[in-house]
Amino acid sequence: MDDLKTQAAHLKDHVSEYVQSTVQLAKAKATKGASNAAAGAAIGITTLVLGLFFLAFLFTALAWWLGSLLNSPALGFLCVAGLFLLLIILLFALRKKVIVPLIRNAIISAIYD
Repeated sequence: MDDLKTQAAHLKDHVSEYVQSTVQLAKAKATKGASNAAAGAAIGITTLVLGLFFLAFLFTALAWWLGSLLNSPALGFLCVAGLFLLLIILLFALRKKVIVPLIRNAIISAIYD
């Protein structure tokens, strides 16, 4: 009878250790996921801001260059604005068949990786 009580006490200790280990593992996985998400967000935001600056300067230079070719700075900026309008129309036309599935698939693959 004492042997059964001793085994039950050992089983209780092992179950307790297992539960504690499982909780610690879950905390470690959650911490890793949160830190990866925070790092990814920081890198993404920084890249987005720097990319916007790059594009702003690039398209400003393009507008000045076109303006010097056309002998009218205003016409150069108008051509670049027309290019942006064309891009907006293209994005709007492709949003359901190309853009939304692309973003959806990227999010799903990021979640399951």
